[in-house]
Amino acid sequence: MSENIQIKKLYYSPIKSFNFIESKSLKIIKNIGIEHDRVFAFVRNKTKEESIKFQEKQYLRNNQSYLSVKNTPILNNYRLEFQNQNLKVFLKNEEIISISEFNFENLQFITKEIKKRETDLKDKEIFMIYNQNIPFYDMINDHVVSLINLESLRDFEARSGLSVDHERFRANIVIDGMKPFQELELAKKKIKIGNTLFEVFQNTPRCKATIYPYQSTTSDINVPQKLNEIYDHIDFGIYLKPIEDGTISLNNEVKVIN
Repeated sequence: MSENIQIKKLYYSPIKSFNFIESKSLKIIKNIGIEHDRVFAFVRNKTKEESIKFQEKQYLRNNQSYLSVKNTPILNNYRLEFQNQNLKVFLKNEEIISISEFNFENLQFITKEIKKRETDLKDKEIFMIYNQNIPFYDMINDHVVSLINLESLRDFEARSGLSVDHERFRANIVIDGMKPFQELELAKKKIKIGNTLFEVFQNTPRCKATIYPYQSTTSDINVPQKLNEIYDHIDFGIYLKPIEDGTISLNNEVKVIN
C-alpha cells in the first residue's frame, strides 16, 4: 500500500444534489455519516402525506423519487450556504430565501421560491424534506461517506485525453498519494483517517449525474461510458461507513488496516 496518503479536500452538502461546501474539517458521527451532510432533500411525484412519510421512514425511500441533478440539471444553477443553523439558497449570486426553522411547512417556502423561477417545475408535485438523524444518501439503507482518489482521476485523464473536474463526483473526502484505483481493492477493509475509523463499504458506481461538470447544466463527458471503455467498469471512488465518532481534517493521513 502507498505511503503518505493524505486528505486534500473535504466537502459536505446539506441539500442532496445541490452544491457542496468545502471545509477544513468534518465531524463524523458513528452510524450516521458527516454532520449536516445531505440532511435536506427534495422529493418529486409524491403527495404531501407521502413526502412526510418518505422524510421519516427510511425503508420507504428510493432514489427515483429524489429531485436530483440526474433528472433535473437546473439544480446546478443553485447553491447554498449553511451556517449557525441558517440555510440560505442562491440562484447564481442572488439570494432567494433564508430560513432557520426546518419544520415541514417552513421548508416549502424554499420549494415555492424554486418553482416560481423554474417553468419546468412550476406545476409538479415537489416537497422539501429534512431529517438530520437519517440523511438522504444514495445508499438508501446505509449511512455512508464518499471518497475519491486524485491519482485515479489523473490516470483517467491520461488514458481518456480529457480534463475532468473532481467536483462532479461530489465526494466528501478527496485523497492523494494512493496508487490509481487502488481504493477499489479495499472493500470490507478498515481504514483510519486521522484518529477516526471507517469500514470500506463498497465501490461507487457512477451514474448519469457525472456527465455534468460541477455547477453546470451543460453535459460534456459521458463519464460512466468512458470509465467502462477504459477500465471495464463504471466505478470511481468508494463508500465508507463510519464505525466511530471523530473529526477528520485536511492533511490527515489515511491508513489501511488489514
